[in-house]
Amino acid sequence: MIADQQFLDQIHEIQDKIFRISKRILISEEEAQDATQEVIIKLWNLGIEKRNGFKSMEAYSISMAKNYCFDRLKSKQAQSLSFKDSIEVPTTVSALNKIEASDDLNWLMHLIDQLPEKERIIIQLREIEHLSFYQIASILEIPEATVRVYLSRTRKKLRNQYLKIQNHGLQ
Repeated sequence: MIADQQFLDQIHEIQDKIFRISKRILISEEEAQDATQEVIIKLWNLGIEKRNGFKSMEAYSISMAKNYCFDRLKSKQAQSLSFKDSIEVPTTVSALNKIEASDDLNWLMHLIDQLPEKERIIIQLREIEHLSFYQIASILEIPEATVRVYLSRTRKKLRNQYLKIQNHGLQ
């Protein structure tokens, strides 16, 4: 009974991350909710002994969610929306600042939407979910150094594309 409560406490802490990762991959909020529920059920069904053997329940859960979502995408059951749906425009003082921030965010989301899948996921995990390089490497099953290289190149690519838009008004 105590182990069940500990599991529920751990799930409560990481449930939002599972949902955000699922939403980032599947785009649809309904699909992401279903995926989150499925991952939690699968974790529960693993049993106490196996769950206690994880180095990081969070990394394992996110990895499981990622794999589940990719399977859903492959089966063509997911619906498409936009990456922008999960980011909120920061509130600022003036209306002009709000418009500029909204426009900047729209361009940034457009650029992120254009990234290859792996780069998009790495940006999500690092910049939005604030996971460590080790955790991202575990989730994506790639070396930690590769995560660092992908992140660096992706940031540089986004920065250059964004500056090109700002300087020329073109994509």
